[in-house]
Amino acid sequence: MRGNPFKTLRIDVVFFFSFALIVVVFVGLIVIFSYMSGSKEIADNTSYYQQKLLIELHKKLNTNLEDIEQSSNTAAQNFNDQYEALLGGSQYDRMRGQAGIRSQLNNYVFSMPMLHSIHVYSDLTPSYSVQEEYVQFLTMEQMEKEAWYEDLRNSDYAWLSERIIKTNTGDDSVISFARRVYNRFNRAFAVIVFNVRVPVFQSLIATEDSRSSLALLDATGKLITHTGNEFFFLDHMEEIKRQLESQTAGAKRTDDEFLVWSSSLDSQWSLVEMTSWSQITAGSLKQTQIILALGIAAIIMILLLAVFLSRQFVKPIGLLLKAMSNFSLNKRIPLPEDYRNEFGRLFQGYEKLTYRVEELYQSLEEQHEHQRAAEIKALQMMINPHFLYNSLDQVNWLAIEANQPQISSMLSNLGQFFRLALTNSDSLVPFSEELAHIGSYLQFQKVRWEERLEYSFSIADEAKSLFVPKIILQPFVENAFIHGFHGKQQASLTITGKVEEGCLQIIIMDDGRQLQDNWMEKRSAKGGYGLQNVRERIEAMFGDAYGFHLSNSPEGGTQAVITLPLLYSSSLKGGRQDVEGSHH
Repeated sequence: MRGNPFKTLRIDVVFFFSFALIVVVFVGLIVIFSYMSGSKEIADNTSYYQQKLLIELHKKLNTNLEDIEQSSNTAAQNFNDQYEALLGGSQYDRMRGQAGIRSQLNNYVFSMPMLHSIHVYSDLTPSYSVQEEYVQFLTMEQMEKEAWYEDLRNSDYAWLSERIIKTNTGDDSVISFARRVYNRFNRAFAVIVFNVRVPVFQSLIATEDSRSSLALLDATGKLITHTGNEFFFLDHMEEIKRQLESQTAGAKRTDDEFLVWSSSLDSQWSLVEMTSWSQITAGSLKQTQIILALGIAAIIMILLLAVFLSRQFVKPIGLLLKAMSNFSLNKRIPLPEDYRNEFGRLFQGYEKLTYRVEELYQSLEEQHEHQRAAEIKALQMMINPHFLYNSLDQVNWLAIEANQPQISSMLSNLGQFFRLALTNSDSLVPFSEELAHIGSYLQFQKVRWEERLEYSFSIADEAKSLFVPKIILQPFVENAFIHGFHGKQQASLTITGKVEEGCLQIIIMDDGRQLQDNWMEKRSAKGGYGLQNVRERIEAMFGDAYGFHLSNSPEGGTQAVITLPLLYSSSLKGGRQDVEGSHH
């Protein structure tokens, strides 16, 4: 679960993105509402005016198409009368009668500019080969092969969809009205087809708006003709039929198309108009784009203002955080003094706090120095140096009188060892003095080991004058004799001192036993009591950056690497200042 951004993120980030989110949401709602309301209003207006237009087109269409239907009815009755007159006549009479029928039907073609031609399907002599004639006679068998025959099979008359017929000038597109012709016995014996020119027919449903497409459907929902996008009407014909069945007039949006349809109550026709939604809403979209551009400009201005305000708020906080992170006793980062508000009071409170901290550090440092001096004096008081020295001298004289030179040498080195350890009360001593102290201890061990013990010092000249903590080498050398050389016949120990990478590095290496594989898991992983005391003293004086490290020696024994700061006097003044705490 993500944390609270007001607790985890920077103030300027929260401030900026909060402003940005609020403004973007606000502008987005305005743009969306403007576009939706504008599009809805445009759609309503478009639907209203297109419905009115379709009604006018219905009136115009009904007037012309009823003309054709009535003319075809009259033509069918006249054809029946003339056809009955032909029955029983000679071949010559039949030819003259058929010519009269052609002449009469030609009058319809010439009197009605909409008509392209008239086709008569009957048992009269076929004449379709004469292509210059406007009236053509075809056989009934040929009619049954026509694609539109199914539309007329169960009806007396029907409008036929747009189709192609052959003429002497090429192929022409026509829309036809077919009517059966009945005799006096109420038997259909012929079919008269009035062919209307498609351009003329389409002009009846055309509008001045070139962006829209119109489709004309009959009572069965069959597409008679169309203007514009044919594929849309063919692909959505089933859906258009369902809409026409559910309501006689209405409007609906389909993807990018806006449909408006109307069915005339007093005729069999339905008009469907399709207009591109993107074209209808182009004006609204442009207006929305303008609003969006203004909104983006407003967002940018508000965000710039938010950045400016957030920086003004964050700047003093950043100054305070920088002063706090870089705080030290010897370095103080000044804070502005021209703030008079809450930030000014924070700065003043921080200044007072730092002064108080410095006072506490000074007080604790003095207290620590006094405490360390008191501890050393207490240790010195536990053993009276003069009594110890006198006692060792007395024992030494007895060893000499008893002719025990080895015991005498050991007592002499032991006395020298205690003199160096107890006479100087300072916590820091010159490295050369510490080497002399550990040299007395090694001479003490030399009496017992004789030629079996070899030791050497390799100390750089620049390291001899440096100051080190008192009695820092003795615990390591003592561990070498107690643990490393135990059970061995020969022993070798080397102490090296050098200045490297700004530190004093002391290496104590022996050829005794190596550290066991699991030595880090034991209690003595940090060293025994003596080594633990050395570690704590170094941390107390110089901090965690200094200390020592134990490892196996390349010579086959153990080595200890002690790292200390470069100190040129016995005082810690001016260097690192540490006080006692919960950890040291």
